[in-house]
This record gives sequence, C-alpha cells and structure tokens, in this order.
Amino acid sequence: MSNDAARRYLRWSKPLVLCTGLLLAPQALALDAAVKGLKGAAATNVVNYLAGLTLEEDVPAERYEDEIIRRIQEALQAFGYYDAQITLRYPEKGLLGGDDVVVTVDAGEPVTIETLELRLEGDAARDKVMKKVLADADLEEGDVLRHSRYDSLKSTLTSLSLERGYFDTSFSQQRIEVRPWLHSARIYLVMQSGQRYRFGDITYLNSQIELDRVKAMQPFQTGDYYEAGKLTQFNQRLSEAGWFRSAAIKPQLNPGAELKTTSPDSKIKTRNVKTPYAEAQGYEGSWLADVERAEVEQTRDESHRSDSTVPAAQAAGAATEDQTSLDAGSDTPVLTGDALEAAVKTVNGPIIPVEISLIPADRHKFETGIGYATDVGPRLQFSWEMPWVNRYGHSLTNSLFLSSPEQTFEGEYRMPLEDPLKDSYVLEYGMSNTDDEDTESLETTVRFTREWKFDNGWTQRVFFGSTYEDYTQADESGAVLLLYPGVSWNRTRTRPKTFPMWGDRQQLTFEYGDQMWGSDVTFLRSQFNTNWIRSIGDNHRFVARMGVGHVDTDNFDDMPPSMRFFTGGDNSVRGYSYETLAPEDDDGDLEGGSSLLTSSLEYDYRLTGDWWGATFYDAGNAFNGWDALELKTAAGMGIRWISPVGPIRLDIAHPFDDEDNDYRIHFSIGPEF
Repeated sequence: MSNDAARRYLRWSKPLVLCTGLLLAPQALALDAAVKGLKGAAATNVVNYLAGLTLEEDVPAERYEDEIIRRIQEALQAFGYYDAQITLRYPEKGLLGGDDVVVTVDAGEPVTIETLELRLEGDAARDKVMKKVLADADLEEGDVLRHSRYDSLKSTLTSLSLERGYFDTSFSQQRIEVRPWLHSARIYLVMQSGQRYRFGDITYLNSQIELDRVKAMQPFQTGDYYEAGKLTQFNQRLSEAGWFRSAAIKPQLNPGAELKTTSPDSKIKTRNVKTPYAEAQGYEGSWLADVERAEVEQTRDESHRSDSTVPAAQAAGAATEDQTSLDAGSDTPVLTGDALEAAVKTVNGPIIPVEISLIPADRHKFETGIGYATDVGPRLQFSWEMPWVNRYGHSLTNSLFLSSPEQTFEGEYRMPLEDPLKDSYVLEYGMSNTDDEDTESLETTVRFTREWKFDNGWTQRVFFGSTYEDYTQADESGAVLLLYPGVSWNRTRTRPKTFPMWGDRQQLTFEYGDQMWGSDVTFLRSQFNTNWIRSIGDNHRFVARMGVGHVDTDNFDDMPPSMRFFTGGDNSVRGYSYETLAPEDDDGDLEGGSSLLTSSLEYDYRLTGDWWGATFYDAGNAFNGWDALELKTAAGMGIRWISPVGPIRLDIAHPFDDEDNDYRIHFSIGPEF
C-alpha cells in the first residue's frame, strides 16, 4: 500500500473506529426509584436525589447500595427526618423495564426547632426592609426542621444586603446544630452588616443634554443610602427619555473611602487625615459654605471693615475648651473635627461613587411601515424622529399616513420642563385630506398643549387648538375656523403589551369654542372611551369597550365633519362599513351625528399555542340627540393569531340591521389599544 493510500485509509478509518468505540462503551443510565411509606415533597426529593446517580449498563443497582442509602438519608434530612429506617429492594426488570430500586421508608419522628436565634447587627438592625425579612421568615421554634427554609433566608439576606448597600456583610454565626437522638435542632443565623454605604460623587460622561435636565430624572443624590433598585429605576428613566442610545451606570465600590474634614485654612489632624475643610465631601451644599460665601460678599461691599470680619468657623459657633487651635503661632479658635462633621452635611460612613456613561441617540431616525385593514385598505406610514433637537432635550416627530380614503400628516414638537418625563409643553400640528363615502374634507390643525404625567399612570393635557376645515358633507359645503381650549385625561395599562391578558384604557376629552374669541361656531364637544381586557387563567380572555360622545351647539350645520360623529368598522361596530352609521339626509347621504354611543363584548378562547378563537357582540350608532337613540347591532366569530409582527385579527360579523348584507369580513393587524 502506498503512503498516499495509507493516509487516505487512516483518514476514513479514524471516524469509524471512534464511532465503534462509542457504541461499545458502557452506557450511563439514571437510577429509577420508587418510594413507599412516604408521600409528598419528601418522597419527591428522594426520587430526585437518586435520579442524579448514574449506573453503568449491565451493572446491577445493588453495587451502588452504599451511595443509594447515603443519598436517601440526605434527601430525608432536608425535611427533618434524621432517624428514618430505610429498606431497599431491587426488582427484576421485565420486558417493559421497571424500577431499579424500590425504597421503603419509615420516616420516624422528625427533628423540630428547639432554639432559633435570628439577628441583625450593624446598620441593618435599624433597616425596616432587612428587619421585615427576618419577621417574615418561615422559621419558628417548634416547627419541623426544613433546611431549604434556612438556606432561603440566608440567601435572601445576602442578596438583599448587597442590593441595599451593605457591602461589608458577613455572618458571625451561621449554623444548624442537630441532635437526632433528641429530635431537636438549634439554628443560629447572625448577620453582621457593618455600615451601610451611601452614594458618593456622581459623575456623568458624554451627555449631549444639559446635566440639569438629566439629573432631574435621577432618583438618588450624593449622600443618600445606596439602593440598587434606584440605579435600575434611573436606567429605565434614561431609556424612556429617548435622548441616549445606551446608558451604563457603574457603581465603583471603594471600601477605603474616608471622611476628610479639617478646620478652616488649616492643616488640623482629623481622623489622621489632613485636608482643607472646603474640600470635604458635601461642603458646597452645607450651611457652613453659605456662611462663608455671605462673609466674602460682605467683605467685598465693606472693604474698610475687613480687619474685623468674623471668620466663618466662628460664625458657626463659639469656641470651647474642646476646640482645636490652628498650627503653632496662631490662637484663632475654630471648629473641632467632630463639630465640623456635624456642620458639613457630609457622608457618615463608607461611600460608593457612581459613574454614568452615556451614548447619545442617533440625531435622526426614519421608519417606514405597511399595513392593511378593511376600514381603509392598504396603508403606508413614514415617520421622521429627532429624539433630541438641542441640548435642552427638545424632540421632534413627524408622521405621514397614506391610505385610499385618508392622507394624514402629523407632527409634534415636545419641550420637556423641570421633570422631563412628566412635565412638558407640546406643539402639535397636522393636515388631513379625506375622501370617503359622503365626506370630502381638507383639514389643518395646530394645538399648543401643557402636559402632565402623574405617578398613577394618568396623563392630563390642557390645550388651545385651532382647526381650519374646508369640507363637503352630503350636499352641504363650507369652510370653518374653530378656536377652542380643551382638557383631556387618559390612561393606558396593559400586560403584556403584545397581546394583553390584562389591561384597560380610559380617555375623556372636553373642547369648547366660542364666537367671543373668534371661533366661527360656539360649541362644547365631549367624548369618553373606555376599553377593558380581563382573563381567567391562561386560556380565557374577555374584551369590552364603550364609547360616548356629544356635541352641544346651536349651529350644528356649521360644524365640520371632523367634529361630527360617525361609527361602524373594525374597531367600533363590526358588520358595517367604516363610518357608515350616522344620520342621513333625504337622499340617503351621511350627514354625521351630534351624539355617539358604541359598545362591544368579546370572548376569546385559546385554541392552541398562539391561536385564539373569538366570538363577539357589537352595538352602536351615531344620531342627533339622545331622544333619537337607535342602536345598530351585530354578532360574529373570529380568529386571532399572535404573529411576530403583532396580533392579526380576522372576524366575520353578521349585521342584524342591514338588509343588504348578510355578513362582513374584518381584517386588521395590531393590538386592541
């Protein structure tokens, strides 16, 4: 055989030899056990412990008896059984296989907790959150010993201490003493937390936004007790602001940090550290600094009295016998180190500086989208966003929506105030062209808004708007200018967001126009919408919604279509075409109504995975005045699919009050709200 042939033979034979070796190697199998004489979690624990023991193929389980007994004892001791009698039996496997071992357990009397000493020492002993963990611990004298409860408590204390700034935590006692012959146990768990760290200097890197704006979202200050949750909260706020592509908040643990304070303009020894008091942590924010600044101002204004000016330290308090003097050659009294520590609001105890590294968001963002709904057919969307326009954090958003019946351009210029996430001024503007059914309209709107977002999730908006609309509705044509102040409240809550199993949305709006300030029509328009989603278990979901609206005016014929009410379609009363439910004129053309009422109730049932079936009942109409109330109704069934691009809904609805149509298909993409 040539060398080349030999090499080819070895190259192909090596994998074959390796595979043959793997097939012939002993196989490791998990031990399969059955437990008798014991039920519940303890029996399950025995089975799980034994499942971790692997047996070589063709090696009887009896060979592992010592290890099997040891594992059973450990599993039982975890539940307080230290005196259990264990019997093993090894059944022969039939054709269908069977258990490798049958364990019969006489658990005996469990060990109970005789002495329980749980204690916090150090700053944690005064921490309500840490103390509550001990108070809620599932350990009591007289209880059966459960090792998992002890381990859980210890783990909770350890993790919580790190979250709350006890970085020098240790356990001076951490043991369980078991006396099996007395069926008793003593537990000692004493945590020595040491001092709780506080936030030190907070450093920002690479912020393109003025730091005062960024710091307004900061939920902690230098000198506050450290809490990891506040860092997470701050990170979330920075993300919500939209100004930054990323934010890295890095606590810099420095256990060796010392408090550095001395007397004014001197080198007095305080805690073996020499440094001017003006460099002390927290000095700039203290009343002592204010006193000195006031003194400097006074000196500038009254220079002829400079020789008699009282030193800042003396202004803080008269000298006593305990006060420390200046260096040799000076007898001017000053504050002692201890008094200065109290005067300067500096950090008492260890500190942890925080570095916040920011990467600005892209100056411009562009998005395009395409969708489809039976209401408007194919729909295109283009958007241009500037997350930050300038160093003050202003932002700009413009969107263009194109469909066959409607073309809309909307824009928003947002100017955040003192609390950027909650308070802002908003300038809104837009144009809309509509050619649908009996409506032709060209509308231009500008609105200036003051917006507040509250901690309870509600958003309040007070605005002044102007709308100019050139329109034809049925056989009426006109051009109208409306000037109107207004107020609105809304709140949306969902979980999860993609396909909510729980959620609700409320929106209430009032708008008022008056000819006294130049509006062509005097009117009061109000509208309220509410949506609810609730579920039972993971497979039953209920969706309900209701809408109410009304326009109060003496000149309804002069109101433009955008201020009138129409209903019908995918998101109102299914079974009817988009906005075809409204009062009609003598020729059957839609005029729009002064009042609106819609309602819907839907039940969804999970068919499998991300597929749901739905059944629903809708009712509603637009009409002129509540005395003309006449609801149109429909019912139907549908399918929901939670797709990667969002929920897709397909409904078939039967209208009960439309003689010309037996059913209507509705298709849409996107969440309910």
